[in-house]
Amino acid sequence: MKKAFKIMAVAAVMVFATSSSLMAQFKFGVKASGNLSNIYMEDTTTTTMKPGFNAGIMGEYFLNDNMSIGAELLYSMQGAQEKHEGEERGVKWSTKSAITTHNINLPILFRFYFGGFAVELGPQFGFCLGGKYKYTSEIGDNENESTTSFSDAEEDVRKFFSDYKFYNRFSVGGAIGLSYNLPNGLFFGARYTHDFTDLFNKVAIDGSNYKNEAIKSRNGVISVSVGYKF
Repeated sequence: MKKAFKIMAVAAVMVFATSSSLMAQFKFGVKASGNLSNIYMEDTTTTTMKPGFNAGIMGEYFLNDNMSIGAELLYSMQGAQEKHEGEERGVKWSTKSAITTHNINLPILFRFYFGGFAVELGPQFGFCLGGKYKYTSEIGDNENESTTSFSDAEEDVRKFFSDYKFYNRFSVGGAIGLSYNLPNGLFFGARYTHDFTDLFNKVAIDGSNYKNEAIKSRNGVISVSVGYKF
């Protein structure tokens, strides 16, 4: 009986030590970021970065003291904006347009630590939940505004941004960044992500058939973040 108790006690100590070691190698965290995003399109070079944000949870497993692999699950508001203005016959005019997309992103990152600093890089997978296209025109003192959801069915150029078949739900890209990690778990980071897949499709009607011809329209996002690891 005493021998059995000794064996059980040794086994319990080994399980506790192993679980403690694994927990020490794994960290869970939360983070929030400010975004500056753009959609780089082959036919348009006048779009500018649009502010947004992302937030979510993260997990990180340390392979050794200087290297880890981790994943994040983030909600991200992205998009682009464009503005034109001028004057004709003494009357000033301006147009503003903005695309806003709502995304769920899953970056999987390798981190290489150098003291408190860490370099991170890896792939990112995304899913577009939907979005809106907003257009404002102003001629003199007259201003008109329209907003179209991606789920709506609209005519003219707004339909390009509104019908589901005109844009891709899934995206694949890459991420690279730098972070600084404090001993108390607080960290600060900066990251750039760029999609390798296109956001929009061009749909050409050939008789009764639809033919997709991808337009180069890649998301690029700069983010500055703050977070905490437990």
